[in-house]
Amino acid sequence: MEVKEIKVSDDLEKLILDINSASWDEGNDIQHYSVSCLSAYLDRQDSLFLACYLDRDGQNTLMGIASARIEWKPYADRPWLYVDEIDTCCDHRRRGVATKLMSAFFNLAKEKECDEVWLGTESTNLAAQKLYQSLSPQHADLFIGYTFNM
Repeated sequence: MEVKEIKVSDDLEKLILDINSASWDEGNDIQHYSVSCLSAYLDRQDSLFLACYLDRDGQNTLMGIASARIEWKPYADRPWLYVDEIDTCCDHRRRGVATKLMSAFFNLAKEKECDEVWLGTESTNLAAQKLYQSLSPQHADLFIGYTFNM
């Protein structure tokens, strides 16, 4: 299993094909990905996108993807990493994919001198909560999120 940080110079068409043909369910917030959308995301300063692959006999199989951003608070002198999505393909769950992706984000956060890594999950997503608790967080806050459609 290998996690790769995706750059705009990578073969995004192949990655998009892998993402759009992978096995996802309603637990994943996967919309139809496109090269133009992912390219625009990667063009943003401080955006990070990871892909986890399994190499079997020269065949790379997508196991999961993740996105995050490096953010700054107006009162802090060091950045923090906001993890937006961790998605594991249905047929690769319980194999350490999300743990591997989180580990890669922790390493990137250290490399970029971030003070902390922050993420949230839905109260109904017990598998994600179990994963994040297993990573020994310093805090596990309860909060209410709001969405405003425009």
